[in-house]
Amino acid sequence: MSLFSFFKCKNFSFRKCKGVINDKNENYQKRKAHFRQFISILGGYILMIDVGSQISWTSSALPYLVSDNSEIPITFYQSAWLASIDSICTIFGIIIYPLIMNIVGRKYTILIFGIIQLIAWISINFANNFTYLCITRMIVGIGIGGTVNFFTIYIGEIAEKNIRGMFLSIDKICLNFGGFILNIVGTFLSYKTMNLVMIIIPIIGLLTFPLMHETPYFYLLKNQEDNAVRILMKLNGKNFEINENIERMKKTINECRESQKNVLHELFTDKGSRRGFIIKIIIDFIYAFSGFLVIQTYAQDIFVLSESSLKPAYSVMLISGVQSLIGFSSCYLVDHWGRKPTFLLSGILSSICLLLIGIFFFFKYYLKIDVTSFSLTPLISLIIFQIVSNIGLSTLPYIYSGELFSVKVKGLAIMISSIFLGLCIFMSKFMTPFLGKAAGIYSVFWLFSSVCFIGPFIIIFIVPETKGKNLEEILEILRS
Repeated sequence: MSLFSFFKCKNFSFRKCKGVINDKNENYQKRKAHFRQFISILGGYILMIDVGSQISWTSSALPYLVSDNSEIPITFYQSAWLASIDSICTIFGIIIYPLIMNIVGRKYTILIFGIIQLIAWISINFANNFTYLCITRMIVGIGIGGTVNFFTIYIGEIAEKNIRGMFLSIDKICLNFGGFILNIVGTFLSYKTMNLVMIIIPIIGLLTFPLMHETPYFYLLKNQEDNAVRILMKLNGKNFEINENIERMKKTINECRESQKNVLHELFTDKGSRRGFIIKIIIDFIYAFSGFLVIQTYAQDIFVLSESSLKPAYSVMLISGVQSLIGFSSCYLVDHWGRKPTFLLSGILSSICLLLIGIFFFFKYYLKIDVTSFSLTPLISLIIFQIVSNIGLSTLPYIYSGELFSVKVKGLAIMISSIFLGLCIFMSKFMTPFLGKAAGIYSVFWLFSSVCFIGPFIIIFIVPETKGKNLEEILEILRS
């Protein structure tokens, strides 16, 4: 207690002095509980960093693999497969995790996908031909699909409701940070050394596994209420309202068990569920063809074409660093301005950035105009694109996953939409080099610019504003 608090207590009453101490003790206990929950989630965050690095691997690896110095020479056609095959294989990870999480538990599900991620890096280090590389990228896709989609479930079951949003936003920041690390390592180290060094990240993640706790939800699913109480007390402290939360969790579990009956029928016959599913499919399509993930995949190749004064690897490192930093503010803006205005602003500004890059390449490669004085245009535009797309285009798909569906249909709706998203990302990544070769790189950016501009206006007209509304209110609006 500070000296000011002591004199304040003397001037008023001992009861008030005791209240000051109690308030401080309560805040201290809350901080301790939040720290324990963070430590339990830490291993998953490290694996999410690894996912971000695996997504960005092609940006640093492809320029080497297609070069004359490559020990594993690949063709232009093969590079397109290598860049996109992981996206379609995320489907297998999405299908696997619901099958095992209620059998082995939440904690061991994360361990399984962490081991898959480690195997992927080990395999890449031993890959000596194109086929082997494709197999390793397929393993990468399985790990990404499982880790990204399941880890949010683990956070939701471990974190207290008051800090759950913050912990979920850290999840995305870790994803961006992983790409930043990969680009730094890829800039200063050789291809082989880069692959060897990146093994360290999943190893660190797996070493933190003993710090993780099984979730109370899983113990209640297995009728082990004593273990559920023990975990709640360990994570939240002895003063936590154990009985009230145990009953709430039991009620949720019973609702989920009931929801398994006729869930597919309700998803497509209930007006609110059907409309929410259509909205999620549309927003996933916009996200996949906005260019956000494609630019991460082919970033270094894009900067090679721009022929700017800054080395392509440094340019990639710069935009991935900006992407990591901007993630801290994106969730605040969505809650402060509202979903629809944020998405519209993000889409329009992203469209302008991509349009400018397309114009730059059109002048350079089609009109054959000397654009040396404007060679930094792609870099500056992509930095701004990373900032504005992170406040809406790349954030809203995750937020709407939790806001548009009832408990009964949420699991199935998100699984189907995630599979659809994986297919769309695969198509956008695979078509990009072929479209660029056939119609010019500028046409690729103009296509993405069109999607970024038109997509948000569609969302404005078909999606209700969900800011400040609970799930029941949103579902009622969707059914109206």
